[in-house]
Amino acid sequence: MLASDPARWILETAQGWAAAGDVPTVVLLDAAAALARRGHPDADVVRAAQAGGVAVAVHDGALLRRGVAPAAVADGVAVVDLDAVADLVTTGADRALWY
Repeated sequence: MLASDPARWILETAQGWAAAGDVPTVVLLDAAAALARRGHPDADVVRAAQAGGVAVAVHDGALLRRGVAPAAVADGVAVVDLDAVADLVTTGADRALWY
């Protein structure tokens, strides 16, 4: 699942899919990348999704454009490049959703 903005909805949707037995991965892109920052006001949504079985990643380029250093990313959020995002969508997924 790719989230550009707003990420809250897609993280909550992914959590529902995980509860139903899926193994979703959400990649935070564009403005949604801000949620990956430790201390973000909506970081609780990321933590809840992770606790619910959702793998969360953030695009490194989106972090860079927002001035967020990879070291400032919340625990458990993977920092990935565009090649990794493409691999997730093309080879590691039964379906893809971009919101």
